[in-house]
Amino acid sequence: MHPNAHRTGKRAEGQILVLFALGIITLLGGVALVLEGGNAYQNQRSVQNGADATAEAGAAMIARGLAGITKTDAQVAAAVAATAFSNNITSTAYYTDWQGNPINSAGAIVAPSAAVVVGASPSGAIPPNGQGVHASGTRTFGTTFGRVIGFNNFTATGDAIAVAGKTNGGLFLPVVFPVNVTDCSGNGNLGTPKDQWDVSQPSTATPPGHPVGTEYIVPLCKTGEGSFMVLDLDGISNNCEEEVLHPKPIQWDSFPVDVASDNGNNCAHQMEDAVNSLHGQTVLIPLCDNNECNTSGGSHATYHISGVVSFYIDYFSDGPGNGGNTLCETHDNSDNPPQQLITISGNGSSSCMAGWFVRFISTGPVGAGTIGNADSISIQLIK
Repeated sequence: MHPNAHRTGKRAEGQILVLFALGIITLLGGVALVLEGGNAYQNQRSVQNGADATAEAGAAMIARGLAGITKTDAQVAAAVAATAFSNNITSTAYYTDWQGNPINSAGAIVAPSAAVVVGASPSGAIPPNGQGVHASGTRTFGTTFGRVIGFNNFTATGDAIAVAGKTNGGLFLPVVFPVNVTDCSGNGNLGTPKDQWDVSQPSTATPPGHPVGTEYIVPLCKTGEGSFMVLDLDGISNNCEEEVLHPKPIQWDSFPVDVASDNGNNCAHQMEDAVNSLHGQTVLIPLCDNNECNTSGGSHATYHISGVVSFYIDYFSDGPGNGGNTLCETHDNSDNPPQQLITISGNGSSSCMAGWFVRFISTGPVGAGTIGNADSISIQLIK
């Protein structure tokens, strides 16, 4: 054997050990990247969900302000901070308009850097046109296997915008109310206008009962002098029970919008059990404006929808068709205050829906416009 042969063999073994060690390090690095990648993805999703919730918490506080309950910048900030903390994120937020544009203390659209920071409003109030919150969330989290390749921590980020405003869509009951609720006497006299409706307040009883305020009996009248009419919201005729129990989400770009009617004579009885199954629930009902509610189109009529109201359902009653339905006339219930509306007479006096108009905040599409009496308010995550 050559004297260098033994030395050469040892060198080769040493080279193999070095390559093996490098291979192990590379393998561990690859495993670390895969495992830390999954960890980073989970944290990124969690932070984004936290940013969404934080923005929505701020918008919900703004929505209460739009509903007439005085809310301040400090209260919006507290809601934002509490939600960020519960989601384990560090958050910054600023005010936006109803479309998510940053605004300054005068309510004008500005660059994000010039927007009013939530919790730092100069006046202490929610700024004019302040109908949304843009929240940014971050979370720095440590690594486990990533330390093998020199990464001790990563930072996940998320941005979200939630806005509040006048309801522009949602899960609607397939009926339409006029801005002025009328009777069915056929005399054409309009009843109480929308801006004078008694908007009821939540129950203070334990357990909660019906709202506190005036209960209205809204008559089901034929088109011409109608108080409400059945709508065709899904484009399928005479399936009103299905539309009541399984409403489809609807969104309009803006109001007013024309909506086709369904056949009230066919739908009223079909809807009775379905609507009564919603007793004690609040539903969204489209409104038609004063000039376009009286239409003579019959089953082929269209209604000029100008907005959405919220209605807490007591009952729906479809009588024999020849009048005299006592449930559709002013009367006292043993557990309710007197129901307030003109006693129904004439055409359509056998069918009605009773309940309370309420100021209601829900999740759904938000549109432009001032929040009026009885208007429904929505909160929408737009980013």
